[in-house]
Amino acid sequence: MNLQWSRRSVLKGLAVASATAVVPAKPGAMPADDQIPSQPVEVQITPISPHTFRLSIVPVGKDGTVGSIPSNGSLVQEHWGTPVATLRTEREKAIVVGNHQVKISFHPLRINITNERGGSIQQFALDENRSGLSFQIGRSPLYGLGEGGSQFDRRGSIDLMRSGQGGYKLATHGGRVPIPWIIGTSGWATFFHQPFGTFDLSGSEGKFLPASAAVTFRLTYFSLRLSILRRSSTNMRGSRAMPRCLRCGVSAINSRIARWPVERK
Repeated sequence: MNLQWSRRSVLKGLAVASATAVVPAKPGAMPADDQIPSQPVEVQITPISPHTFRLSIVPVGKDGTVGSIPSNGSLVQEHWGTPVATLRTEREKAIVVGNHQVKISFHPLRINITNERGGSIQQFALDENRSGLSFQIGRSPLYGLGEGGSQFDRRGSIDLMRSGQGGYKLATHGGRVPIPWIIGTSGWATFFHQPFGTFDLSGSEGKFLPASAAVTFRLTYFSLRLSILRRSSTNMRGSRAMPRCLRCGVSAINSRIARWPVERK
């Protein structure tokens, strides 16, 4: 009897200890992930051309100072003038940038981009808990993201942006040279300057998930025809380091691919 009673006492003690561990006893305990208060951010918009502008989302410290965005050398020049808009807590504000109108609202952060006729062409939304950024991908094909990887339409893929021969199916697709430059054939493109992360294009909307938890983004948004996209991209990132003869060959291949749907009919 004494031995059985001892076992029962031990089990009761374990039950009490387990209940104490799972029930929060102090109101000052750490909140759950979905209850963590979001860090204030500042949105900066800098025009580059009538069809291109830079969008920066940077954290704001308790003392009101704005965080900096490190450079990785991927752009021809880092500074493109003073931002035409610097917003923090305004309810909703429409800003004209070149041929675009950008509407920004906070809590949660939403950035809607419309054309001259008022039609919506892109929308960015900040997931303040996970520090991710979602964007519209429509239904047309998605290109870009560098050399290698899932060909040719990137829709439906999750790209971890891994570089090298082990980046994606070396035996059939070769090496991988990721570039955070995504092109929507409906008339928009975005270069994700900072931070480094993963592109999730498997759902109805695109998601960019940073490798770090820092709420700092710097994007360059492009719009309109493909020729304008190429010219604007060259102004931002420089000319391609490829001999002219090879560029002609690549252009010929791309032209052939562009005619495939017509030839199949």
